[in-house]
Amino acid sequence: MLILCLLIGAALAMPSNWCGNKAPTSEHRETIQALRVAETAGISLHPRQSGNSTSTINVPVYITAVVNTTDSEEMLSETVLKSQFDVLSDRFAPYNISFTLKSTNRMIDDNNSKGFDYNGWNSFKAAQRKGDYGTLNLFYVTNMDDQTWGSGSCTLPGDAPGGPLVTMLDGCTMNAYTVPGGLSGGKTYKGEITVHEVGHWFSLLHTFDGDDCTGPGDYIDDTPQEAVWELNVCPVGRDSCPDQPGLDPITNYMDYAGEGW
Repeated sequence: MLILCLLIGAALAMPSNWCGNKAPTSEHRETIQALRVAETAGISLHPRQSGNSTSTINVPVYITAVVNTTDSEEMLSETVLKSQFDVLSDRFAPYNISFTLKSTNRMIDDNNSKGFDYNGWNSFKAAQRKGDYGTLNLFYVTNMDDQTWGSGSCTLPGDAPGGPLVTMLDGCTMNAYTVPGGLSGGKTYKGEITVHEVGHWFSLLHTFDGDDCTGPGDYIDDTPQEAVWELNVCPVGRDSCPDQPGLDPITNYMDYAGEGW
């Protein structure tokens, strides 16, 4: 079974907020291109899970919340975490991708509630991570600086899936306000930023990757070319590449458009 970007013809529909994922490396782009070619030839390269392209993907999920000692008991409660899981499951379900929630865990830790702002975060994350390379680990933290790290990020698939270091650091680190009902900047969030970031975990790139009208874009054949992006708006009818087929894919989860995530 190839990674998600090669399994679904139409990339996910809907919008996103500012994303903390770094631009993919040239090596990662080469891997995606190789996977694209391999799919055409019916070959599977380094998948997160084994199977065939017609199978339903089922991903085990572990959710860990790390809160500060001053946070209320309602902050990232089990009910909230399960609600976040339901949003994730619902948005991927139309594409034969399902998730199984294995457990939720809420921890009080002033240092690790800072996520990437704490220099011990990767060690903590590696110690808490569960499952193999095909298992999704979602971490939600309450005190990570979103000016530096954005709303959160997920690791892209590595070049050597299953390797000990790659697996230990695999997963997603998200700001707490991104869960359903979370508040930030006067907005109430719906839990859909996790959908965007998990798209990266499956190796999907931004729809505007490359910011031009002639490059490979996100390497998905039916994603229209998109040369620009805007945050927190819905530019209906925008066509940043008028010489290419289709309007800008502003209803795609891997875009940045939209007024509420």
